[in-house]
Amino acid sequence: MHRSYRGYHDNLEVFGASTFSKRNLNQGNKILLPASALEQLIRSKQQGPMIFRLQSTQDNNKYTYVGVLEFTAEEGTCVIPDWMLESMGFFDGCQIIISHEKRLERGQLIRIQPHETAFIDLPDPRAILENHLRNFICLTEGETISINFHNINYSIDIVKVEPSNILKAVCINEADIEIDFLKPLDFNDAPPNLVKKSSSLVQQEELQAQKQQTVFTGTGVRIDGKPLNTQMRKPSEDVKTVEPYDPRKQKLKNGLKQTQEAIQFVGSYIKLGNTGTQNKKNA
Repeated sequence: MHRSYRGYHDNLEVFGASTFSKRNLNQGNKILLPASALEQLIRSKQQGPMIFRLQSTQDNNKYTYVGVLEFTAEEGTCVIPDWMLESMGFFDGCQIIISHEKRLERGQLIRIQPHETAFIDLPDPRAILENHLRNFICLTEGETISINFHNINYSIDIVKVEPSNILKAVCINEADIEIDFLKPLDFNDAPPNLVKKSSSLVQQEELQAQKQQTVFTGTGVRIDGKPLNTQMRKPSEDVKTVEPYDPRKQKLKNGLKQTQEAIQFVGSYIKLGNTGTQNKKNA
């Protein structure tokens, strides 16, 4: 869509914040503009917040709205956050169209969708998001912003802004904004019958399963090479019940008896007091 600009409007070369060691820009959506931009705004008596529209020279539908941090960039250039350079498809030194936006409606609601489930797993992600959005002047519907928390970047899509307007953008500076979270892009619904069990319960079930497992399920081979009888024997054939030992039941009547198999001593012996050796006769 063609737009006519009566205020500040220019074509500038864009560079990422890291190129000029301006990494502090990465915490929000404020940019650096040259001093000549401020002079033009003063001469044209531009009023209202310092909000600017960045647009690709290759695609009219690719644009975003930003704030300005300082007018300290080199002439003919502007410096933007690294994440914005990537999400907009820009590259260092490419030409972009930049213009001052006179009026942007104050936001009431934004609907966001994180890319990673890891973001909503953070402690109080809503508070983290609200704290980081203080570095943003405005938000544009359809753009992807980046939130850095503990040196990890989390990508977040701005799905919807309200009130709806032709610019598809709202000012969130000093505004009471309601935030609506959508499911992360990588979120997978767990099966309904999947229940997370405690570690102790899992250990008990694993132990019970081990007890129920068959010790050996292969094929046995006899050492003598004869065919192996694979028929299962009854428990009574394998194991005989042994009663506990009871000394009263095991007591021998009439004392210890000599069995028929027992034999008496038939060796030689020496009688004390006599040097002769005699053989003991069989009983």
